[in-house]
Amino acid sequence: GDIPVKSIYSMTEAESEVMEKLWDQEESIKQSHLLTLFEEDGKEWKRQTLNTFLSRLEEKGFVIRERRMVKAVYSREEYHLMRMKEEIDRIYNGKLGNFVAAFTKENGIDRKEAKELIELLEKY
Repeated sequence: GDIPVKSIYSMTEAESEVMEKLWDQEESIKQSHLLTLFEEDGKEWKRQTLNTFLSRLEEKGFVIRERRMVKAVYSREEYHLMRMKEEIDRIYNGKLGNFVAAFTKENGIDRKEAKELIELLEKY
């Protein structure tokens, strides 16, 4: 059968939780402060546990760490658009037109809105 395509943007649940916290911040944040935020949520993560998640996220290109500071590379919106485009590429063989045609029909979108959608997706 078909081998499921692994998303280059996929994250584990824990990694997603870390990203959500980072996305809630406006600026880069101290790793120790990030750990405190999880403690406030009742998550008993050790420093090295968080470090492991951050290392993985850094390898995937989602976070930048320097001098004990950490920040998200992409905004939440950019990330979701990238995921969406990846899915569209997978399902519609990279043909945005096919996706937009199907999406437009399903959602009753007019031509102008469809054009805007294509432009937005192509930007990413």
